[in-house]
Amino acid sequence: MTLRWPSRPGVAAYATLVALVTLGVASGWVPRWSGAVHLVALPPLDVAADARWLLARATSWPLAVAAGAALFAVRVATMAVLLGGRRPRWRLALTFYAVAWLPMVLAAQLDFIAHAALYSRLFGAGLFVLTAVFVLLAATPWSAGHAATVGRAAAGGDPVPDRLGVAWRGALRAGLRLPVLTVYALALVGLGTLAEATRPVGLVVSVPVSGVLTLLAIGRLRAPVPRRPLVAAAVVTGIGVVLAAVTVVTRDAPWTASTSQRDGTAVIMSGINSSSGEGAIFTLQPPFVGYTCEQFVYYSYAGPGDGQPQGVAVCPIETGAPYEPEDTQRPFAEQVEQLGLQTADLEPPIVVFAHSQAAWVAWQAAAEDRIDGLAALVLLGPFPTSPLAFPPPGEHGPGIVGGDLFRLLVPLADLVDFDFLVDAPLTREMLASPDAASDVFSQPLPDDVEVLAATASSDLAVMPDGWRIDGAIDVCPIREAHPYLPITPHFHRAADRFLDGEVLEDPPADGPGQLGCPPWPELYRVGAQPFGAPPADR
Repeated sequence: MTLRWPSRPGVAAYATLVALVTLGVASGWVPRWSGAVHLVALPPLDVAADARWLLARATSWPLAVAAGAALFAVRVATMAVLLGGRRPRWRLALTFYAVAWLPMVLAAQLDFIAHAALYSRLFGAGLFVLTAVFVLLAATPWSAGHAATVGRAAAGGDPVPDRLGVAWRGALRAGLRLPVLTVYALALVGLGTLAEATRPVGLVVSVPVSGVLTLLAIGRLRAPVPRRPLVAAAVVTGIGVVLAAVTVVTRDAPWTASTSQRDGTAVIMSGINSSSGEGAIFTLQPPFVGYTCEQFVYYSYAGPGDGQPQGVAVCPIETGAPYEPEDTQRPFAEQVEQLGLQTADLEPPIVVFAHSQAAWVAWQAAAEDRIDGLAALVLLGPFPTSPLAFPPPGEHGPGIVGGDLFRLLVPLADLVDFDFLVDAPLTREMLASPDAASDVFSQPLPDDVEVLAATASSDLAVMPDGWRIDGAIDVCPIREAHPYLPITPHFHRAADRFLDGEVLEDPPADGPGQLGCPPWPELYRVGAQPFGAPPADR
């Protein structure tokens, strides 16, 4: 492998930065989160990590602006010295970070919202922006000059141009050095996964290792471009597209009707931003979990009533008052109280199917013994913790920058059908308070109440503290997006087995087979954490 190292002053400057970050992590001045390995990563990943840190931890706007300016200056100075030979490349470094800064802040803000609102789709969107900018820009300042100014280099000139546009066109002709970037990215993902899995000691060690990986990548990017770079780039892109398609395709499985006919009542609770008859859990199929429509009762966030619009619901909704998305964000205590009222006269044994935020409501109601005749909770897409904090409008505290930007971006949420009220009572109680969700699930339930928890694989990325819930039987995460978890045959099969008393610890969600979860859910969860904001407890 051919390497062309930066100048000694450049290596010394970068080594100083790595040492400072390592000391910061060891002392706790830098959050002890696995994203710290990105603070010394190949640009522009470094500035994206800066943004995630400041959005989640800055306690005031003046502090965030000052710290952001200082970090930006450090980034520019370090790159300028690394690029320089006889003199630092200030112009190229400054324009590089100026171009990369805004999209990296956008990616970080999408990640902040994903963790603050527990909306994993935005984590994917932020990761897409991060990846796209990394692919388009990462090789530009280091390798493009070889393709753009080979004649000047042969004559003894400096092979790296000062103009970002010229450098980028050279990098484009070199296939954006995709093979090098791919190997580096895979190594960084592996290192971040290891750092997360071995916190805190492994995290401290991982920071200098990340620095070594970055210097190796820079040395490789500064080396001459291999022959046929566009062919190599096309091959890497093709492999990436195939792997991405394989990972997002939902596993197919047949629908299997239940062989049981259960007694009692099934209470169906939809999640946040749903409305009467509009939400995935309304399509829960009674025959596949051993019930009939006569036994299905749909919870209303608006309270008791004589019936609601059926919408997409499989069964007629003959109880409860019609409700709208804003009703799902009422104060948490009111939602718990309403569940007790709406289950008061139902025939036992009662099984509550609760999707998303309703899992908190159902658990709290069960812990307070508000549901007479309760036999079991079936939780779909529960979140064991709410990892980020952000203060109310006008107040200072960690997350103020991310929270204020969240409020500004709310109008754009309508474009993805996400009607979210940043300062609604439920949001402030359960999402903006980092310990709220874990406090709910820490409460013991009555001894005769069983619990099944089914997690969507897409949600693992926003679960820094894991997906298991003490006191529940945890189904291996199901390869499905959070909103569609209730309509999968995998979930119906797992719920049916649970209600039949067949499901043991870590059951496969898709039917009989060897018990115990495969390693991929935890590997994905752990590997995603370096790309997230530092949780409030680290």
